[in-house]
Amino acid sequence: MVKGSPPATGVSESSSALGVDKLRRVVDAALDGMVVIDSSGTVLLYNAACERLFGYSAEEVLGNNVNLLMTPRDRRNHDTYIRNYLRTGRAKVIGKGRDVTGRRKDGATFPIRLSVGELRDDADAPLFVGTLHDLTETLGARARIEELRSELMRVARANIVGEMGSALAHELTQPLSAIVGFVEASAALLDQGGGEVPEKVREHMEQAVVQSLRAGDVVRLLREFTARGETERSVNDINVVVEETFRLATLGTAADGIDVKLDLAADLPPALIDQVQIQQVVLNLVRNSIDALSDSEVPAITLETVAGRERVEVVVRDNGPGISPDVRERVFEPFVSTKPDGIGIGLSICRTIIEAHGGRIEVEAGTECGAAFRFSVPVFDESTG
Repeated sequence: MVKGSPPATGVSESSSALGVDKLRRVVDAALDGMVVIDSSGTVLLYNAACERLFGYSAEEVLGNNVNLLMTPRDRRNHDTYIRNYLRTGRAKVIGKGRDVTGRRKDGATFPIRLSVGELRDDADAPLFVGTLHDLTETLGARARIEELRSELMRVARANIVGEMGSALAHELTQPLSAIVGFVEASAALLDQGGGEVPEKVREHMEQAVVQSLRAGDVVRLLREFTARGETERSVNDINVVVEETFRLATLGTAADGIDVKLDLAADLPPALIDQVQIQQVVLNLVRNSIDALSDSEVPAITLETVAGRERVEVVVRDNGPGISPDVRERVFEPFVSTKPDGIGIGLSICRTIIEAHGGRIEVEAGTECGAAFRFSVPVFDESTG
């Protein structure tokens, strides 16, 4: 603290014209930090929120230059703003919010959204009011969302490859078996005909059988590989998983104008799940609903969790055009899609994930409007660990 600085009231003696007593109660009730400085950068007011943010008491800051709270880079920027103001009589930062970096008493730095206002009248020199909002939690949440998005994209790609590999393997097994059968039958017919068959023809037919059987072995190995799908399971609160994924799914402009609701059951028992895999299921179902609502006049989506004795359920419901009965019966099969440009893998992946967890997924039938998908996973049994 500099010599002759004011007592630790949080408001400088030289700012008595501001109505100190009343102002002090107002600014100390604010959740965001508030600092008032003069044109030289001297701090005249420093509220309780600032004390919590920076770790400096009001006694340590009042009467000193505000750059005490800044990193070297922001100090240089602030000095430039002050010089420009003294030269032109106008500060470019007035009325604008910008992100800066604060410096705590212990030297730690943290992100801040700074907004500056100007107090001016004909008699007094101008004062500047800075409102400081700590962005640590906001940026942390944003980083978590980006991390989750990257992980879900990675898992989604792996799931798509696995599901397509499994589906293709299933589809190829039958025609390969048919090829072997036809070639062998053709060879038998040639033998029965009694005519002379060129040796090369027999050799080629034998090779066709051998290569078809080899292809069948490759397909079988592919199916076994994609079916293994090991998961990393842990005890999780389904409500937390659903809420976090719902925020991710509705991020951006795709969900603009959609009435989105969360109806999460209280005291939901924990479940033993692979969190990322279940998030992938929720993300897929919500995005399907968003796509289905593109032409709805009053679009709405509801996510609901339901507690059961042995299972917890998640329901994703929308008021879109719904699913026709003929498609509903096959909606979880590979390559079945209600979208013009869809490949029909997403819901098949969802079924694979849920069944691997020992759960069940289904589309509700008989809804008058829209579609509702419901899946369940077993409750964590503490007795079995």
